[in-house]
Amino acid sequence: MRNYIHVISLLVVNAKVQDHISAFVLLNLVVNMLRVLAKLHICKLTRESHGYHHCCCSLLCCFRTVSSLTDPVERIPFEKLETIDYHSIKFHQLRQILQECTSAGDLLSGMSVHTHLVKLNINGSIMIWNKLLSSYLKFGDIHYAHQLFDTMPQRDVVTFNTIISASVRDDYDAFELLHLFSKMKKEDVKPNHITFSALIGACNGLIALRLREVFHAHTVHCGLSSNAFVGSSLVDGYAKQMRLEDAIRAFGEIIELDLVSWNILIDGCVRNNCKEHAVRMFLQMLKGNVRFDGFTLTSIIKTCSKPGDLKHGMQLHGCAIKLDLAHETPIHNSLITMYSKCEKGMESPLKIFGSISEPNIISWTAMISGFVQNEQSEEAHGFYKEMLRSGVRENDFSLSSILPVYGNLAKLDQGKQIHARVIKSWFGLDLSVNNALIDMYSKCGSLEDAHLVFMKMEKHDVVSCTTMIMSYGQHGKGKEALEILSEMESEGLVPDGVTFLGCLYACSHGGLVEEGVRVFKTMTEVHKLNPKQEHFACVVDMLGRAGRLNEAESFIDEMGIESDVLVWEALLGACRLHGEMELGEKSAQKIMELRPEGHGPYILLANIYAERGSWEDKEVLREKLVSHGLKKQLGCSWVPLERMPC
Repeated sequence: MRNYIHVISLLVVNAKVQDHISAFVLLNLVVNMLRVLAKLHICKLTRESHGYHHCCCSLLCCFRTVSSLTDPVERIPFEKLETIDYHSIKFHQLRQILQECTSAGDLLSGMSVHTHLVKLNINGSIMIWNKLLSSYLKFGDIHYAHQLFDTMPQRDVVTFNTIISASVRDDYDAFELLHLFSKMKKEDVKPNHITFSALIGACNGLIALRLREVFHAHTVHCGLSSNAFVGSSLVDGYAKQMRLEDAIRAFGEIIELDLVSWNILIDGCVRNNCKEHAVRMFLQMLKGNVRFDGFTLTSIIKTCSKPGDLKHGMQLHGCAIKLDLAHETPIHNSLITMYSKCEKGMESPLKIFGSISEPNIISWTAMISGFVQNEQSEEAHGFYKEMLRSGVRENDFSLSSILPVYGNLAKLDQGKQIHARVIKSWFGLDLSVNNALIDMYSKCGSLEDAHLVFMKMEKHDVVSCTTMIMSYGQHGKGKEALEILSEMESEGLVPDGVTFLGCLYACSHGGLVEEGVRVFKTMTEVHKLNPKQEHFACVVDMLGRAGRLNEAESFIDEMGIESDVLVWEALLGACRLHGEMELGEKSAQKIMELRPEGHGPYILLANIYAERGSWEDKEVLREKLVSHGLKKQLGCSWVPLERMPC
């Protein structure tokens, strides 16, 4: 053993390695050789012949590698050397060593194999080069992998698939992937289904969306669009682009449909809010004798989102129980969401949550969201505290779900505590969390904090701007709301119907009538958005608040919305504000005809009579209210009280 150590010392002392890679590898080899010597000594003492022989072979391999590194003729491992007969090399031994290095996570030993291959100038065996490329990627060093890819003596479809898939996982730019694909075509390497599946799946950025169509055309040209892998990637990609028709068309091209293909299409239909088609696809899948799994059931349960879907949702719940899928946590989570939306109260979701053996963050978030949707903010707050006590940490979805609770309860101090947790957890960069913070601060009356959150956001989306516009509108700051609209358009964001509704609301409460009329025209004429009854009602309310009641009535006639109860309610409210009896009577009569079960028009008109001193008319209206079996709802107000000592 002393002789071995002496030889190693001589090798290290006499080594003339000039490049940093070989030097690094040499150092690592020496360490490995010393480890092997220690094992060799133990095997000799215990007389384990098999282990002794294995250690000797490993040591010999290390000596050969050191010898190749210290060759005085060629020292740089990436230079081309004279070709040798690769048949004389035992490739299976090199592959075995490489596999052991990869399994042990030993990057430097893997690099030593790389150096050995380059020194021997082995150009004929593409398999071992692909193995080396895969090893670098498993080591997590994509930089060295790309270096190896660029210097490989030859490349095949496996090589390109390996580097493309790794680049996709590492979030490489889509155009860099396109460059790899172009290189593949130039080298006459024919892509296969794995190539296109990876490339199509990487086209998720706004700039890269058109690339999906380019790759789709290539799949048709190569006859691969009917492949299940390629077709499923196309279906998923088009569905994420909200292009359901194209997704269905790509689905129809697949020859052999499997469960994954059906699951992707059904989930895409749900994502595109085409629930009826999702159900049809589910039934068609069952007719084709394809047995669904938990993922299928989780997606199809999402189609049940309103009270009328409760019966359908309960049937799906029964299917889950019958097929022994009800124990899966994702199905439990989807059932919690379904019952929260379809059933009044939270009794059923609580039972389902209690049956989950190990609820995850999605389970807790679904329960919190359910409480918020059912206007049980106090219960949502208590559930959130229980989640934290159980050791479950929040994520961006749970934080976005709990923040509206404190806006509804107007608990600014507790909302600020959640904001502090957001900052500590690094979720302050998430768009949805910031949008929820803006809304919470606005509802709690802290417009300055809402504006501060908005200004500190790295980027905005349509929801961010709309929420801020709504916040300004609630506080009567119409000019500031219109400034956000201008900034939004300058950032390239396209306002939607909700954005314009917020602007109209802000103009109405800020007294900006002319600006509000321009906003309405911009929405209809420039952005070609069809106004809904809420938009019409906002315009009527805006004109009415400004005392332009005749213009408001003319607007109703011009737009042909006489059958819209909301616009007449807005006009009646304006008449109440300005004491306009005649138009108020007309508006109240319209509301009574369109919504006879409502008590609102009776109360507002009675108040108009009272303010004008028409007490007899008010009494008649009151008697009419009672005779129709209607009753005014009692109002209430509340303030939080500090705990007082008993």
